[in-house]
Amino acid sequence: MLFALLSATLAEAQAPSADASGPPFTVVPYGYVVPSFSWIQDDPAAISAQDGFQLAARLGVDAGFRAAPLGAHVELELTPQPSLKDGVIWYKPAPFLRLDMGQFKVPYGVGYLAADTRHLLPSVPLVYTDMTARDLGFMLTGALPIREKTYASVQLGAFNGEGANRLQNVNQKYLYAVRGLVTPFGARSTTFEGTDGTLYLGVGGGWTYNWLGDGDSSEEINQYAGELQFAWNVVSLQGELLLGQHGFANASVTDYTQVGWYGTAATYIPAPWLKDHVQVVARLGQSEPDDQMVGDPAGQVQPATREITGGANLYWMGAPRPFHDVKLQLAYSHFQELEGVDFLNDRLTAAATARF
Repeated sequence: MLFALLSATLAEAQAPSADASGPPFTVVPYGYVVPSFSWIQDDPAAISAQDGFQLAARLGVDAGFRAAPLGAHVELELTPQPSLKDGVIWYKPAPFLRLDMGQFKVPYGVGYLAADTRHLLPSVPLVYTDMTARDLGFMLTGALPIREKTYASVQLGAFNGEGANRLQNVNQKYLYAVRGLVTPFGARSTTFEGTDGTLYLGVGGGWTYNWLGDGDSSEEINQYAGELQFAWNVVSLQGELLLGQHGFANASVTDYTQVGWYGTAATYIPAPWLKDHVQVVARLGQSEPDDQMVGDPAGQVQPATREITGGANLYWMGAPRPFHDVKLQLAYSHFQELEGVDFLNDRLTAAATARF
C-alpha cells in the first residue's frame, strides 16, 4: 500500500501540467535497506543472548515547489513495524535562512545528524545511547554564505520534548536547542562521516535544555556538545564531546552528570583501486552515564565504559560519488568496563547498505 501511494504521488507529480515548463512541483522517493549480523560475547550474567541477524529499512519522499522555496520531507521506518521518523515542511525565505516545522532530529552533532547509512561504522558511539532522538517542533537555521559557500551556520529550535510520535506536550514545557557550526572551507550539502576527497573542516558546539515530567517527578536536563570534523584527500578525522547535567525536583533523588566522548580516524588505502573503494576505520570512545552511581551491565544504568573499535569498509562507488550508498562494513568492538565488574560483551558486526 505504501509503495502504491508513493508511485501514485510520483506519477501525479510528473504528469503534464498547464505550464509548458513542467509540473509545478517535484517528488523524489528514496529508501534504503541495511541487513546486518552481530556476534556478541555471552557473559554468564547476561540475561539473554543477542547474536543474530537484523534488518533496517526505510522509505522516504522529498518534495518541493518549483516556483516557491517551500517543500516537505517524509521518512518512514519499515522495521520492525511501520512508524514515522520524519515529517517536515521547510521554507526558505532567503538563501541564508530556513525554517523547518514538524518532526525531525534534534540538532545535537555531526555523528547524530548524519543519516544512518552515512556512518563510517555500523554502530553509533556509546555517548549517543541516552540522547533524545527526534521530536516535534520547529527549527530556524541561519547561514553565512559568501560567493556560494557557507562559512558558518546556527540552528535554533524548540520542541515538545516528549520524543518521536508523541503528539501532546504532556507537561506543557519545551525542549530548546542551539547549535553552531563554523566551516572555513565551505559547508557540505549533506551531513556525512568520512571524506569525499575534498578539503573540509567543521568545528561546532551546541546546547539543549529539556524538562521532563511534572511536579516532584520532574527532571531538568542541560546537555552540552562540542564537535570537530576534518577531511582531506583520503583521510578523515571526527570527534565529539557530550556533557549532560540532570537535576531532579525531588530532593531525595540525587542529581548526576553524564559525560562521554569519542574520536574516529579513517583512511582509504593509498593504492590503485583501493584508494577509491577500501577504507580502514578506528574509533576510541568513553561513556559515563551516571557519575553518582556504579552502573551494572545487566541493570538500568550502564557502567562507565571504554570502547575500542576497528573496522573496514568496501564501497561499490568511490568518492566524490555517493560512496555511502552501496557498501559493505565489518567492525569489531571491545568494551572495557571502568567500574564494577568486567562484562563480556565484545561485538563483531557485518552490515551491507543499499540506498536508492
